[in-house]
Amino acid sequence: MLNVNSEIGALKKVIIHRPDDGIPRISPKKAEELLFDDIVHLPQMKEEHDIFRRVLQHIIGKENVLDTQRLIEEGFEASPDIKEELIDKIVDYEELPPSDKGVMMSLSHRALTLLLITGYHIDEDHIYFDPIPNFIFTRDIAVVIKDHIIITKAAKSARYRKPVDPIYILCPPTI
Repeated sequence: MLNVNSEIGALKKVIIHRPDDGIPRISPKKAEELLFDDIVHLPQMKEEHDIFRRVLQHIIGKENVLDTQRLIEEGFEASPDIKEELIDKIVDYEELPPSDKGVMMSLSHRALTLLLITGYHIDEDHIYFDPIPNFIFTRDIAVVIKDHIIITKAAKSARYRKPVDPIYILCPPTI
């Protein structure tokens, strides 16, 4: 159960996302549209993230540092029915052809998760949609007050997809 009573209390668990291959696909024009301050160097970003992860693990314990990609994969494993629902929402939102649903349904949980996060299917060398902006540079998209989650509205239309991102579908907030 969710219950946050202090914005300065001790951190108990954290969900993080390692920088992924969606980052190099962000052009300077797209970066401005998505409210990114800069284009980053992916290898350095990954290295800095790994250091940050180790620091967090040292402070709150390895078991309390959760990874978004792994959580999405576990969600598919725990609730296989959610896979089709999520794919339907993504195909509809991204205005993909119906044939893409079949391709996505045939993917392993890991491959589907990577595609949903980056928009790119490496085995086919095919870009289905833009990467999830909030997985590249996080913006505050929700506020937790006691046992309530308030989902905020994105400032830019490019970030409107957040409510159909995999983490929201698999772990829906209680309002």
